[in-house]
Amino acid sequence: MVKDRKKLFHLLSTWGGVLLLVLAILYFALELWPRWQPELISFWENSRDCASLPMIGLSFISLLLGYYFAPAPWRKILEALKIPKIDKGEVRRNWYTTQMGQYVPGKLWMIVGRIAFLKANGTGPVKAITAFILENLYMMVTLTIMALIGLPFLGLANVPIPVVIALWISAGLGVIMLFAPKIQRVITHKLSHRLGADIDDLPHISHRHQAAFVGYNLLSWSLRSMALYFWFRGFGVQSDPPFAMIAICLMAGPVSWFIALIMVFIPGGIGIREGIQGILLSGFVHGGVEVATVIALGQRVMLIIVEGLYALQAIVYGALRKKFTEKMNHIEQIFHLAGSLFKGALAMRGLSPPPQPINVTFSVTRRCQSRCKTCYIWKHSSDDDLDIYMIEKLFRSIGWTYFFNVSGGEPYLRDDLPEIIELACKHMHPAVIHIPTNGLAPDRIELLTRRSLDIMNKEAPGTVLTIKPSFDGIGKMHDEIRGVPGNFEKLLDTIERLKKLREEYKYLHVGVGTVISRFNAAHLHEILAYAKNLDVDTYINEIAEEREEFFNIGSGITPDSHSYEELMEIFKISIRENMKKMKILPRITTAMRLIYYDLTVRILNEKKQVIPCSAGLLNVHINSDGSIWPCAVLAYRKKMGILDDETDFMDIWHSKKSTEIRKSIRRGECACPLANQAYSNILIHPPSLLKTLWISVRGK
Repeated sequence: MVKDRKKLFHLLSTWGGVLLLVLAILYFALELWPRWQPELISFWENSRDCASLPMIGLSFISLLLGYYFAPAPWRKILEALKIPKIDKGEVRRNWYTTQMGQYVPGKLWMIVGRIAFLKANGTGPVKAITAFILENLYMMVTLTIMALIGLPFLGLANVPIPVVIALWISAGLGVIMLFAPKIQRVITHKLSHRLGADIDDLPHISHRHQAAFVGYNLLSWSLRSMALYFWFRGFGVQSDPPFAMIAICLMAGPVSWFIALIMVFIPGGIGIREGIQGILLSGFVHGGVEVATVIALGQRVMLIIVEGLYALQAIVYGALRKKFTEKMNHIEQIFHLAGSLFKGALAMRGLSPPPQPINVTFSVTRRCQSRCKTCYIWKHSSDDDLDIYMIEKLFRSIGWTYFFNVSGGEPYLRDDLPEIIELACKHMHPAVIHIPTNGLAPDRIELLTRRSLDIMNKEAPGTVLTIKPSFDGIGKMHDEIRGVPGNFEKLLDTIERLKKLREEYKYLHVGVGTVISRFNAAHLHEILAYAKNLDVDTYINEIAEEREEFFNIGSGITPDSHSYEELMEIFKISIRENMKKMKILPRITTAMRLIYYDLTVRILNEKKQVIPCSAGLLNVHINSDGSIWPCAVLAYRKKMGILDDETDFMDIWHSKKSTEIRKSIRRGECACPLANQAYSNILIHPPSLLKTLWISVRGK
């Protein structure tokens, strides 16, 4: 019996609405249109002189903008419910494609499409249905607010008294529902039960999130309502006073949506919504309800076109992404990066909350076989590394990032390093993954790198993997600085193995890096000459720093600024010689490196921030125990928080403590030449960025 009912419900929800829509179209064409035609002809004869194509164009633009913001409340609700991070673009594209499901076969399939999308991305049915219920509850809140704006003007619109009374009662019920948790619980229970889950109560949502839901809904619906106003004006409908018609349009859009929502079996509520809009706007139209309804039906055609364009864009984009995966990934990364940099620049000025970090450094372990003179992390080895479950939770919470730096200790000591890379690709979609290594285990490094590359080819085609073995000197000097006899021979073996892998994997870049300390500063010329013959993709160096991360505060390892400046001038000459042979993107990154060397000299001389620092805003460092730091230099001293079963990354990222730490950094209470951080600082410092672009274009 239950199966028969489900089958009947399925057939009804699939074909019932379509059948009703076909019957409605036939009724309109055969019965209503012939009867209404004289009124329409009379209206057009009286109004054609006032018709305006620019107004119709404004209506189209307003609809485009309204539907651009329409998915935002849904996306914000997913964030508030801490639903596993899904790429924002994917959420938007799903919203637009499922939106078209309200037309064929009907609204129920639009709902099913969104819930199925969330399930496919790791969200349980309860949370998925909760998200849908919240979306509609806050849509009702928006409806109530907009209705209250329009209700006082109903008299000016000559709306029939019974309709006025019904609207005031509806608005009153809406207000009561907002402040009556028991009513909300009943609605929640009924809706969730109908959708196959039982939710007795909705989760607590912060006032900040509620304001975001309602704010985006108001923005979207206001634009869509203004599109209705422009459309009627485009057909010559006049209003005196004009604000009365605007107020009624602000109410007509969401009110008609709410009434059509109840009619779940009518695809898109076509006819129902336009009838309501016709009744509300008939007082402004010569010809009454009939003419107003037909004009509203015309606007519905434009609305379907706009929705269809967004859905088509989503479908075409998906097809292009499938066919040109690598190129589309690169394009997405550039747009993501530009958006985050823009938000970061606003956040630096207190005009926006912090964006997702574009540069995530994750120390996967503090274990290390080296005994370096410049770093004492090996003296503080621990077994509190995050397990793979917590790492996945961390990456889900972070979401997108541009640059993912795997740090340590020695990253290759973790057997599950390829699994960590896989989770980063799935949840953070980085453009670049970077792994430094001491090169002490050539076999292991080759094996884990190959496994990681195979995973990346599958999960994130086009993502670059850069491996940077440390190269602090030639022969015995390297071994002495690194504290392990025979390290240099193993380093060369590691480099050769990685270069062979590079022949198989086009997105593997092999480089070497030197930490310039007082132990090797006098030999940088020799190190540079030797590096040129290693046939690696990049050679970089950075100054040795005293960092809390390395437990080396007070070690005196940093060279004096005068010596460093002289060394960098020699190094920069070598870099500039090679720039003209480079393509534009490598030129830009090389130019950034040149700017970084100049900034480092200034910081060492002036002992202060020479350009604003975006640590804890665009960059973040996650320690092996789950501690969140703004950077590796401040580290334990400025810990923003620590991950646990109840606290995820975004809870810490948006916490009051993190805000205070960012303010401290913005006030210039610290200064360092941290290379990883400097590149982000350059990107949001216009003079440095312009100088970078100028150098890269000139090639010198």
